[in-house]
Amino acid sequence: MNALSRLLLFTVLLANPLLGVAAQDASVKNQCSAASARHAVALLELYTSEGCSSCPPADAWLSELPPQLPAERVVPLALHVDYWNYIGWEDPFSQQQFTQRQRRMGAVNRLATIYTPQFLLNGRDLRHWYQASHVTEQIARINATSAAAQIKLKLAYADSNRLRIGAEVRVVDPAASSQAELFLAIYENRLSRQVTAGENAGRTLRHNFVTRKLLGPFPVAQPEVTREIVLAPDWKRGDLGVAAFVQDRRNGDVLQALAMPLCREG
Repeated sequence: MNALSRLLLFTVLLANPLLGVAAQDASVKNQCSAASARHAVALLELYTSEGCSSCPPADAWLSELPPQLPAERVVPLALHVDYWNYIGWEDPFSQQQFTQRQRRMGAVNRLATIYTPQFLLNGRDLRHWYQASHVTEQIARINATSAAAQIKLKLAYADSNRLRIGAEVRVVDPAASSQAELFLAIYENRLSRQVTAGENAGRTLRHNFVTRKLLGPFPVAQPEVTREIVLAPDWKRGDLGVAAFVQDRRNGDVLQALAMPLCREG
């Protein structure tokens, strides 16, 4: 098979629910699948922290995305950073890995510093996120273009605590495939925390699309990757989700994104 039509298979064992367009396979118990759209779907990342007093409005905005921004148009993810943990409240959702990713994307965007709350839209710094019409227009521009990659996901439970994920990725432009990387994220919705210290002391914070685990990057040149993820006991199975996105390592451009709900158990 030639470089243009080369299909790269990634098989990954993961965890529970997601957001997106999925198809249940009635012939196989607890198995479901989804394929990305022909148009480009935007990736919207929020870098946030429960220890940051200016972050709750951004968290609320992401949690209540306008109805005109469904999963067929945008895949949202919230990544909680750890560099505010020193001021009195340790964010239970924070991970150093997310801070490192934000720093890398800050370098790609040639930013003098990273900050919270920060939104990235398809790898680009998005300053005026609070202007809904501005964000909607930016996403519409992305959706109006053809996808630069195609993603297929297949999910099946390995047992009650593990989920098998198969991901097929095809990059449209062969010249771009050597720089393309696949990421997989497990996220959780309907999370709530009562903050007792730090800048948000006394507030109850609610979150959606919280990234619990980020896997990757997997080089697109690598034909197969296998992972097995044991679901943490405190993850609410009915509120978990998985997202996949393909990104150019050089400039941060997102070639395509996909999110889907996990298979129904039983």
